[in-house]
Amino acid sequence: METATENGGTTGPVVAIDGPVASGKTSVGRAVAERMGFRFLDTGIMYRAVTWLAIKLSVNIDDSDAVGQLAESCEMSLVGDDPADLIVVDGHPLTAEDLASTQVDRNVSAVAASSPVRRALVEQQRAIASAGGIVMVGRDIGSVVLTDADVKLYVDASPEERARRRFRQQKENGTDADYEQALADTIMRDLLDSQRADSPLTVPDDAVVIDTEHMDFEQSVATVMSEISTATSDITSPEVTRR
Repeated sequence: METATENGGTTGPVVAIDGPVASGKTSVGRAVAERMGFRFLDTGIMYRAVTWLAIKLSVNIDDSDAVGQLAESCEMSLVGDDPADLIVVDGHPLTAEDLASTQVDRNVSAVAASSPVRRALVEQQRAIASAGGIVMVGRDIGSVVLTDADVKLYVDASPEERARRRFRQQKENGTDADYEQALADTIMRDLLDSQRADSPLTVPDDAVVIDTEHMDFEQSVATVMSEISTATSDITSPEVTRR
């Protein structure tokens, strides 16, 4: 798929990267987008922002309709005034620490399982991707949101390795961290994400699976970039991207 611009050129491919929590899809996807000159969207922060707002406003997380109404009515911007901000929701600039809090971690899967919430956010995600030249990461990008993406990747690692990564991230963010709890939370989130009725976490039939278990960050980035270049050589070649 080549996306036309006003001057008749192309903006580049649409890349969908899915995977479970702490698989590395977000950090790797962001680095790949920067190095290849594409836009980047981590759809997970949209669900995390709604979760954060629901907790702040004491909205019952288990009330799917109420959380869905919140997602539909809240104002969300992906660029904050401060470089540390990841997203602004209803005037609240949220940082990585806000979005990775223990409360958000333990409730985001339930929010993401809400059909009203997904309907409200998926349309926004498709509109953003329609201009092309983007790496979009999440849990249902290739299977639901962007089924006609040029490249579909599924980034994975064992629950134990992903829990170790989450544990390290929580410590770096200054939050109370416990590996055994991180592992239990990871396993529970995998269960919730894969068994939800609406857009469950799954490996798209035409996705390339990349196991990052024994890869460091640079190896993961290089592997993803190689897969994108191979799959979209006609789109990502210099002759096209410099138009």
